[in-house]
Amino acid sequence: MKQQDIKTEEQFMGQNIWISLSAGIVCLLLCVYSLIKQDQHIGGLLTVGMGVFFYIVIVIIYLIKGGFPLKMYFQYAYKDEFLNTIDTNAYKHTSFAFGFCLLGVFYISDEIPTEFSHATMAIFYLGIMLLVYGASLLWQNRD
Repeated sequence: MKQQDIKTEEQFMGQNIWISLSAGIVCLLLCVYSLIKQDQHIGGLLTVGMGVFFYIVIVIIYLIKGGFPLKMYFQYAYKDEFLNTIDTNAYKHTSFAFGFCLLGVFYISDEIPTEFSHATMAIFYLGIMLLVYGASLLWQNRD
């Protein structure tokens, strides 16, 4: 593998780290907002909706301006063996975190407010998984 290809994959992994972390934070903020909202103010919902919309637009612009070929986004594995190992470990950490999260919710299910809908819980799980994936990649890629 060429050195330039390795550098491109490292840049792509760095991009995946920050997109995963920021998407996880946005998902968890949406869950927290749905929990702490006191009443159905259209202004607050509009603010959150516009924030999520702008986040999605910024991510799309970031992906387009990243300069990476589109085929790279649809690959399931890195060609570099070291980066592929890091990615595989991150997926393992994500599956463990998802399992622990499900067990935790199962054990404290009586204490979860009834205002939490299934969609909110799904976004919560997605946020946890994205944060763990991004944090695992960041931790393993710290050198």
